[in-house]
Formats: sequence, C-alpha cells, structure tokens
Amino acid sequence: MSYEENARKNHRNGFNCAMSVFVAYCNNLGISPEQARNAAPKPRSEGGKCGAFLAGKNILEQLKPEAVTDYEQKFIELNGQTECSRLVSSHDLLRKSCNDYVGDAARLVEEEIG
Repeated sequence: MSYEENARKNHRNGFNCAMSVFVAYCNNLGISPEQARNAAPKPRSEGGKCGAFLAGKNILEQLKPEAVTDYEQKFIELNGQTECSRLVSSHDLLRKSCNDYVGDAARLVEEEIG
C-alpha cells in the first residue's frame, strides 16, 4: 500500500487530517503509530493551515528539511492554498474533499523523500 493509500485509509477510519498523514509515515520517523498520533501537529495550529499540509511539512522538516519549500509550493499548486477553512469552503469548486488533501500531502512527501 502506498503512503497516499495508507493516509487516505487512516482518514476514512476516523483519524484527523494530520494524524492520517503522520501515521502513514511513522516507520520513516522511527516511531509507533500511537506515538505518531500523539506527535502529529494539531490541525489549524499554525495560522489556520490544513492539518494534512502541516503534517507533511513536519515530516519533511525531520527527514529532508531542504525539501520543505518545494513541498509547500507543490501543495499550493494543487490546491490553491494551505488554509484549512478556505480549502474546506472550496470543496465543490476544486471537486476535492479533506481525504483528497490528505492524499495530496502524503503523495507529495513521498515524492520529496523518494
């Protein structure tokens, strides 16, 4: 199962956006799924930003800090912004859901860490 599929499954199973992405990468981070749930950034904790976006950023800050800027740019290219409330309000316009943002974040991290 890819990181994207794993993160999307976590989200469908009730994890919040940040936890979904963070748990998908727990092995890479050297922590258990339980530790990942507790270590995941709080959604909207950084200027109202999307939890999935923040989780991806946090993972890259730990694994490949030089890739953070590229990740941020790619997330914005795909979704237009990083602010949670604006992403949620544009679901119909973008034809995306929070599960799609979770998938985007997980896939973009995978692209950065190879």
